[in-house]
Order: sequence, then structure tokens, then C-alpha cells
Amino acid sequence: MNRMPRITVAAFFVIHGVETCATESSRVVTFAGSGQPTIVDGVGARAGFNKPFGICLDARGDLYVADSANHCIRKVSPAGVVTTFAGNGEQGTVDGPADKVRFNTPSGVHTDGRGNLLVCSYVENSIRVVDARGNVRSLIARREVGYRDGPVDKALVHAPRGLVLDSRGNLFFSDCWNHRIRKISPDGMVSTVAGGGPTGVEARATWRDGSATEARFYAPCGMAIDSADNLYVADAENHRIRKITPAGAVTTIAGHGASGKKGRGFVDGPAARSRLNTPTEVFVAEDGTVYFSDTHGHRIRKISPRGIVSTIAGVGAAGFRNAVVEQARFDFPRGLVIRESTLLFADFNNHVLRKFEMES
Repeated sequence: MNRMPRITVAAFFVIHGVETCATESSRVVTFAGSGQPTIVDGVGARAGFNKPFGICLDARGDLYVADSANHCIRKVSPAGVVTTFAGNGEQGTVDGPADKVRFNTPSGVHTDGRGNLLVCSYVENSIRVVDARGNVRSLIARREVGYRDGPVDKALVHAPRGLVLDSRGNLFFSDCWNHRIRKISPDGMVSTVAGGGPTGVEARATWRDGSATEARFYAPCGMAIDSADNLYVADAENHRIRKITPAGAVTTIAGHGASGKKGRGFVDGPAARSRLNTPTEVFVAEDGTVYFSDTHGHRIRKISPRGIVSTIAGVGAAGFRNAVVEQARFDFPRGLVIRESTLLFADFNNHVLRKFEMES
């Protein structure tokens, strides 16, 4: 997922500008969702989700959830009240008023600080906007798979997954199966920012640091951005977290090993020697700490500003257990954000939203 918008936020959701870590007394708890794959509005455990995916916060402290298998966007207030924000629960691709639109497996969400919510779907192959009046329109409306830069109404994408906005209003997205990071400028032009090589699900994609299109990604997923407009990318099938500077220099800040299934692993410690297992979502705090969901490793981990990778929650085995962070179990953690000293995340296969407290 992404960092918070560059605007004053409600006190409930201010990020501390210090490095945070989980303590032994911290417990993972469920704050929304019954654990059953249902679509039910309500408070806390009385609500129902079905494979919650990406999440983000807005300036008022509301949490938005891409409720992927329910094909809609849900909203969770700071008090834990869950409502359906956009979509009627029916699978499809229909623009219009929020209560009548249809989504097809929404996966990423991002607020723009002006009351608009951006939504992408790797299945629908689209990027859509829910405006402040509750109307939904397609920004990338062409549903066919492909790779083509140019005017937004003619551009082709293949499974967009992560979304962030920079300080100049450029929208960056991870074009997952094109293995590239791309940009939509304020004037509606789509261009490739980083990544090159073959495209497609079956492409023999590889890993390479370098400048702009010299770099190589393999199924990039969640994205985040810091106050200096540096991008952070969960490079899922390369099992790495990558950084892209505004000048286009791509570097690896955590993870090493082979691309693809053979590269999966688990090693904490110095970033250059760390091993990750299909990270899919990422969040950067104001102090530079990068948090990520090590999704296939069933852990929440972080990269400190000093370049040390550590596990802050999860035992590394799939399951469902609310417990102290060292003993808790998740099943495919996805989107994550921080409010004050609390880390919130979507527990995809358990159909709930969970959280734990961290201490400065």
C-alpha cells in the first residue's frame, strides 16, 4: 500500500516520525470482520469481508478497503463502523453512481487528498476514480490486455496493482504482468518510468537494478511514496523491495536470491543478505522505515532506515491466531497502513482486518 497523503490528517491517524517496533507485549487483534466470507455492513466483528486486499487512509481517518471477492470498496470509520462505499457486490464493470457501479476484483486503493479515491483491478485491467460526489469513472477504460504508452484513452496495461501520487500530481502504478512501473501525467499521458524486457504472465522476467528501463522487475505489486517522491515497490516474484528515485534510478533495498519460486525464502538481518517470500504490499513511514507484507511468508516485516530487515509479527505459518506478535498467525497478509502507533493490515484469506500496537 502507500504512504498517507501530504495533507494534515486527523489525530487518529498521524504517523510518528520515529522508528517503531513491536514489543513482546503487543498483541495482534481482529478489529473488523467475522472471519466468514460474507458482505455485511456493521461494527467490528459483526461486519463481513471476502478476501480484503489493498487498504488506505484518507484525511479524515477513514480506512478504505478493496474488498476483492465482494467486488466492492468498503469504508471503516475510526470507530470501527464498516459500510459499503462503492459497488453493489455484483461482479462486473459498470461506471456511474457509487451504489450502482460494479467492480471486478478490486485490488488497490489510494486517496488523492481531494476527496477522490483511486481504485485499480488486476482482473478488470482498469484504473478507476470514485470522486468526492460518489460517482465512478474509468481513467484507464480499455479492458484488453496489452502494453502501449500514449494518451490514457489509448494506452494498454496488464494487471495494474499498486497506485501512488507524487507531489506534482503524477499517478504511478505497477503494471504487474508487463513487469514495469508506469505513470499517468496530469495531462493524461501514459509513459513507462522503470522496467523493460518481455511482457506477459509467461515472460521470463528477471531482476536487475539500473536506470529507468534498464532495470528489470518481475510482477511488481504494491507501491508507496515518500515525501521526496521516492517510490517503493513490492517486487513480488523477485522477492525484493525496490526503490526508484525521481531521477529513475532503481535499487534493491531488501531481498536477494533468484527470481521466481526458487527465490523464496526467509532471512532477517542486513538488507543485502535478507530473504523475502513474495512481498505484495508496502508502506513507508515518515522516518524512512519501510513496512511490507511478506505475503507468502505469512509475516509482517520492516526495513529500518539503517537497512536492517526484521519480522515484527507472524510465525511464518498460515493460520488464524490472535496472540502476541511472535505467536500470531495470518493467511496471506496484504495491504497495510499505520495510524499513530498502530499497524493495521488486511488478512486476505481470513477475511478480516487486523492490527497490533507498536512502540517507539
